[in-house]
Amino acid sequence: MVTGTLTAAQREQLGYAAAYKAASGSFVEFLDWVYIMEPPQPLLGREGGKTLFVKWPHLMEFARLLENERLINVLKARQVGVSWTISAYVVWLFLFRSGAQVMELSKGELEAQDLLSKAKFIYKNLPPIWLEVIGQDSGGSFTVKGEAGSRIVALPSTEDAGRGPAVTLVVQDEAEFHKYMDANYLAVKPTIDAGGQMVMVSTVNKRKAVSLFKNVYRGSPGNGWVTFFIPWTSRPGRDEEWYRRTKEEAGDLPEAQEMGIDLYMEQEYPRSADEALAPARALSVFDQDVLRQMEQDCKKPVTRRGPINIYQNHQHRKRYTAGSDTGHGVGRDYSVTVVLDRDTGYVVADIMSNSIQPDDFTYQSIGMLAEYGNPVWAIEDNEWGKTVIDAAQDARYPRLFKQKTRRGSEVVGFHTDGRSRPILWNDLREAIDNHHVMIPNKAGLSQFYSVIYDPNKGDRPQAMEGAHDDYPMALGVAWQARGRAHSPSRESVLMPAIW
Repeated sequence: MVTGTLTAAQREQLGYAAAYKAASGSFVEFLDWVYIMEPPQPLLGREGGKTLFVKWPHLMEFARLLENERLINVLKARQVGVSWTISAYVVWLFLFRSGAQVMELSKGELEAQDLLSKAKFIYKNLPPIWLEVIGQDSGGSFTVKGEAGSRIVALPSTEDAGRGPAVTLVVQDEAEFHKYMDANYLAVKPTIDAGGQMVMVSTVNKRKAVSLFKNVYRGSPGNGWVTFFIPWTSRPGRDEEWYRRTKEEAGDLPEAQEMGIDLYMEQEYPRSADEALAPARALSVFDQDVLRQMEQDCKKPVTRRGPINIYQNHQHRKRYTAGSDTGHGVGRDYSVTVVLDRDTGYVVADIMSNSIQPDDFTYQSIGMLAEYGNPVWAIEDNEWGKTVIDAAQDARYPRLFKQKTRRGSEVVGFHTDGRSRPILWNDLREAIDNHHVMIPNKAGLSQFYSVIYDPNKGDRPQAMEGAHDDYPMALGVAWQARGRAHSPSRESVLMPAIW
């Protein structure tokens, strides 16, 4: 116990000891002691240099994810403070978790050294009383002395990078641009399987229609990963005028001229995850500008019953059609049924779920369709779709869509093959691009961004690897069934809903 009058030095030491204890238990508390290096910007009146870390809201959200989640995938715009935040987290582990082993993987050697230099700067500018004796301090490694000393290793992405013993944390910085991303993932994943943590951070690479980073982001949360998107608007001081000026100044960059300025801005400064993950326009089946305009018509359902969303109640004298695409397994693809106003192109109701079994999906779909006078219902006859067709027939649904075979017989369901599939996608593309369809379900609309002419499949329209096209397919099937829509009559009686 300290008695008597404390000197300034003693008070300072006691303050640092209390702060050390608080910071060791909370990364968010630790950030109050973090300094970063900011470049000077004299034209804006900013001196730069050593600057106290600013707790922007999106960085605090990211910090809490780092404290609580094992597998984190961060899709971001440029210059939003993520590299300094992850470097601070690395130092927090390095300092307060004895024996912490951190591996940082970057695009190249210079990028690896730059990321490590951020961690070194943060560490060396903490209160000196907190610091351990530094061991190795090189371009690729930073350690503190002692048998249980912590260690940070920074490596470029090479074919063999990442193989080794178990680690506390693996950081893959700008993962989309790693030449050997897939090989590195296979190498480092076993090093954290005993309980370690892994963080993928990147802007998007629009030149890649398919990548492991995108697949992980799209596969969340079913694959165990937590995703976090940071738009360009997150950084304070950025507004539409800033965006306009940045776009104008980027126009002369060779990359922007090669890609097109709009695609370049979507890559470097996306507004939404859909915009970031959308394919290059040359591959996209649907006009992305039209899709963004359609987002203005998205809204919450007026009624929600279980998995059923009602956007517009049944209206007498209206003609409706319905289409279904059944997912391949719970937790993977989506099972989707849409009810389409045949004359206006408005999706009046839908079911969209990746956690529903085929039998329940059929039951819920029949209940929803009963609300709309049992319209003609086209069900894609894929593997699980046949199960739904059988269940619908067993339930004696009165208006199931039928197709003629090449032999002239009729079969229930909508069959997609080399002849019908191109027609379906082409008709749907024309309907979307000409504003003949309105989709209130934002999650359903977002799937249209990911439908591409796949160059690896003979330019066949389908979702990018890791993405979904279940909602577009269900709507496309409903659109094909429009010619079978029955005319309403005053005497028609709705079947009772069964939800």
